[in-house]
Amino acid sequence: MLALAPWAAPVQAAVATVSSRMRRRALLGGLSLTPLAAITAHAQSVLGVAGVPTTSAPTTSAPTTNAPVTNTPVPLAPNPQAAKLDDTVAPPYNRMVIMRWGDPLLPDAPPFNPNPLTEDQASSQFPYDSVVAGLIAPPPAEDGVPRLIMVLANPTAPANMLFQGGMDAPAVAGKLQGATVLNLQYQAGRWVTVQGGYQSRRLADGTLCQISGPAAAAIGSTVQGILAPQGGCTTPWGTALLAEGDAAPWLSRLANVGFGYNDPTQAPKFGWVTEFNPLDPQAIPVKRTALGRFAKSAIAATATPDGRPVIFISQDADAGYFFRFIAASNATDGTALDTGTLAVAQVNGSNIKWLDLPGDSAALIGALNAANIAGGTVFDAPGGIAIAQNGTLYLACRGNPNRSSLDANGLNPRAGDDNGYVLALHAPKGDLTARNFTGEIAIAAGNPAITPGAQYTPGSNAWLTHPRTLNLDSLGQLWIGTDSKGDTSVSADGLFIMQTGGPSKYLLSMAYLAPVGAALGGAAFDAATHTNFAMVRHPGATPTASFSAPATRWPTLLPTMPPQSTIIALVG
Repeated sequence: MLALAPWAAPVQAAVATVSSRMRRRALLGGLSLTPLAAITAHAQSVLGVAGVPTTSAPTTSAPTTNAPVTNTPVPLAPNPQAAKLDDTVAPPYNRMVIMRWGDPLLPDAPPFNPNPLTEDQASSQFPYDSVVAGLIAPPPAEDGVPRLIMVLANPTAPANMLFQGGMDAPAVAGKLQGATVLNLQYQAGRWVTVQGGYQSRRLADGTLCQISGPAAAAIGSTVQGILAPQGGCTTPWGTALLAEGDAAPWLSRLANVGFGYNDPTQAPKFGWVTEFNPLDPQAIPVKRTALGRFAKSAIAATATPDGRPVIFISQDADAGYFFRFIAASNATDGTALDTGTLAVAQVNGSNIKWLDLPGDSAALIGALNAANIAGGTVFDAPGGIAIAQNGTLYLACRGNPNRSSLDANGLNPRAGDDNGYVLALHAPKGDLTARNFTGEIAIAAGNPAITPGAQYTPGSNAWLTHPRTLNLDSLGQLWIGTDSKGDTSVSADGLFIMQTGGPSKYLLSMAYLAPVGAALGGAAFDAATHTNFAMVRHPGATPTASFSAPATRWPTLLPTMPPQSTIIALVG
């Protein structure tokens, strides 16, 4: 049934008020649409860059008087991308709230009470932090109601933002991370959640998983838990993939919780790609060892014309490798990801060459060492991946301040810079299994008023830093989500739209800015209803914030409510 938390009505009213206020402010000109091409003449005044000193011209009185000479500072214009307590929605979109941390997911979910959180709440409510993996359309029902299944990865559960005084509750935290499957249906002209929907479920620290592929014999065939998935994707064959990140902190944090996490032999069972069927709530997730073990950031899947899966995976590190897996067969029995070739990218100039890695269990368990031996190239914090129909591969690199000028290359050219890039990697004739790709920098991120080497197509009306998630909509536009890890002192994180073709290729515009401390956790699209779903992660979680002192209490802005990560819909 459809259900709302007991306090949902006043919360919805508050959110609607904030949303309408922000839309009114945008329409009244609060959002600057000045093209970046004009910045070369008066960058600071147009962009209002915080922290950039102004130059003041002395204003001198007429020489016939004895009035003193005074200096009148020229004020900075407001920064249109500054982070605020609430969010900013660019025309023509309207923002709707779909689901928030603490909203009921399962039919027996208790009311949300964050002080204190309980294991029961963590297991049955929408969790604290999420990244959109994708949407899957279930088979049509007899009632004709449109329905969607949304899959989300749940990467983190920070004690300082979840628990009073930062006093950790590991048993609760372990159930807040993992993955979420959520039922949506289209009702009264908008998408709504379905509490207790058939497919709705949580996958967390106690979830039973199978282990398959070449390394299963060495590490074991089963394990309890999906730990620290940083991202995920849906596949053309109807499953979902979760990219586990660095499990070591979680194994330590959960050592006294159970599930054998205090056993050192369990560590090799984490750090894999996990596949599961979102449409079957009884399906057991499977960890696919043929895709290599390392801390992952993001994953994207496609298939060759003959049906063989092709998977791209980024390593979650400031200096991270970029991997490709090509399945050996197009098996439809669920084993296609158990055999194939894992390769690492090597940068030559501005081009990519894929170097095959050994397929034995030792090389797969130690995939990073194998990548290093093979001669792979590290990228500047590689993250989100998007695959276009024409065979162009887009890769978000968040930036690496530790890269030296000696290590710079055509796709990572800026030393000591952590603003990041969006790369476009072109497969010859669209063949994503080819050995060599050509590459180029689509966007070199940073405020162009102050960042050397920042690069945007003329006519762009926004700039960004720290690109992290990439998603292509049905029009071929690339939606870029940014993540400054809570430090939004320079600019709010947000969703930006990049054109991928036409006369203004790589033109950038802003669609949405998140509130202070929040990051964007990906997007997904329903073309039929003109709905763009997005995940607003950890609002208020600035570097100095805490459970009792968040930087904002968005989306409700109520003093009695904590900030809540929220699935939103931009409609327009």
